Amino acid sequence: MVPLQLTRMNATYHKLYGIDARYFVIYGGRRSSKSWSVSQLLVRQALENPGRRIVILRKFATSIRLSVWDRVKSAIEEALPLSMCDINISNRRIGLPTGSEFQFVGADDTEKLKSIEDVGTYWLEEATEFVEQELNVLDAGMSTQCTPPPQFWLTFNPVPQIGAHQHWLQERFTGKIEHEMSVPRVSGNVCVLRTWYKDNAMCPQINIDILEGYKEHNELLYLMWALGEFTHLEGSILSNYNVVESVPARAHSLGYAIDFGYSVDPAAVVAVWQHGREIWIEQKVYMAGLTNPDLSEAMEEAGIPKYAHIVADSAEPKSIEELRREGWTVEPAIKFGQQFKKSAALFLQGLQIHILENSHDLQRECATWSWKIDKENHVLPIVEDGNDHGIDALIYRIYRPGGSIDFTAIEQGRGTLPVMRRSIVSDRVPALVG
Repeated sequence: MVPLQLTRMNATYHKLYGIDARYFVIYGGRRSSKSWSVSQLLVRQALENPGRRIVILRKFATSIRLSVWDRVKSAIEEALPLSMCDINISNRRIGLPTGSEFQFVGADDTEKLKSIEDVGTYWLEEATEFVEQELNVLDAGMSTQCTPPPQFWLTFNPVPQIGAHQHWLQERFTGKIEHEMSVPRVSGNVCVLRTWYKDNAMCPQINIDILEGYKEHNELLYLMWALGEFTHLEGSILSNYNVVESVPARAHSLGYAIDFGYSVDPAAVVAVWQHGREIWIEQKVYMAGLTNPDLSEAMEEAGIPKYAHIVADSAEPKSIEELRREGWTVEPAIKFGQQFKKSAALFLQGLQIHILENSHDLQRECATWSWKIDKENHVLPIVEDGNDHGIDALIYRIYRPGGSIDFTAIEQGRGTLPVMRRSIVSDRVPALVG
């Protein structure tokens, strides 16, 4: 057996090792090390159980390359040199010297998913992206004879609740099993664990300060982002959006936009289309830790042509220049007025916004983007910062003097549009109207 050297596993997640369950439901607040720790646990499972086939799922295959693929590779590298592994990037497969393997699949790649047999473990990363039926289909076909017996791992951050309706993960798992923070609880064949940033010994202090700051100026965001609770958010800015499968032929492209990030905040690159007061938006890149050369490479992988017109955050002139030297056509955004962010938020309220269904980070941002709330629970006309990287990119693209959208017409029409948000809680919940 290959010797294990997974020395950096957070203690809370180590408690999951050896638990006998079919479903492992791991959820909680941001920066709680859920995905990284589960990567470590599944690498250990693969090394200790020769021939184990582990399939890691995201809702869309396009999100694998910049998320779980690199995490699992890093977790493997903690235990053994990658040179000992058979890594096939095009097939998204990593074979280990024990005969175990990881396969990375998008749920939208149904043919590849059907072709994979003898799966011992499924990991549904960002499980709130999936509908319950997708889990049921996998579950019904899961009959591999293996040790330990077949398992499902589901990891996610809670999403806002709409009305009295619960997300299916609440209805089926977290709401049915009593559990406390940082302590795994097993009931029948289900293990539930809720964690928060204090379970991550390597959580950067800047993230701790941000999360704890929400306790003072937006308790509901603190409950959801820090404590990992499903909450009803108040003071939401956007209700005029929905989720769509594609961009219609009547829309024309406005180009792309970038909100730069690095160590903490993700870099967000979006594509935008317009028809009248309707806007379609798709995230092309959404990832933290990218240098500007990394960002350039990710943009090329996302299929963005270098001749395309791109608007980027004017606060990063050095980054804009570096992208230009990489051959991109980038210009700084124009930010105007003393209350640019507030004015831009009001402007967006006058549009019909359609988010492409593969843009889950954008969907989350629109669902949680809110005004600040004071200690007396009063909504303030100040935009809550920190969860709007894709939205910022959208603003740079469309909220600009001389742009293709008539500011005056939008302002006159603001507030007259019907609420058309599709529920992100459950497909069984109808869209909210009025």
